Amino acid sequence: MNLLASPLMLSLVLAPAAPTTGAVAGKLAALRATLARMEAKYPPKPQAAPQPIPPVSPAASAATVVLARAQSALFDARAAKYALRDEYRSGPGRFAQLRAAILRCREAQATYKAAAAAFHASPAGAALQAARAKYPRY
Repeated sequence: MNLLASPLMLSLVLAPAAPTTGAVAGKLAALRATLARMEAKYPPKPQAAPQPIPPVSPAASAATVVLARAQSALFDARAAKYALRDEYRSGPGRFAQLRAAILRCREAQATYKAAAAAFHASPAGAALQAARAKYPRY
């Protein structure tokens, strides 16, 4: 059923707003006077101009992305290595699989270390060190 076709809805939609008379007009005038007094008592605070946002360096964002991907690969390699702890199957491929997981983890650690060094040498790393210097470590 279409709500606009309903006779009740049409009467509500098409009915004009009631004029403010009597007690309603008095209450509205009192409310406006109260609001005017409050605005005079508490003027609006001046809005501070927002600080300009420095442009994002493509080198900084690239270093951040490389670091994030290296960290993700490191976590995945570490999780794969630790998952082999619970697997106690026998067979000739067990130690080769463990060795391969350990080597992948070491390779991921070396990649992460290089990415972290590149990140800390980038402008994003310098900004991070400056932000850390503001707050004492305890």
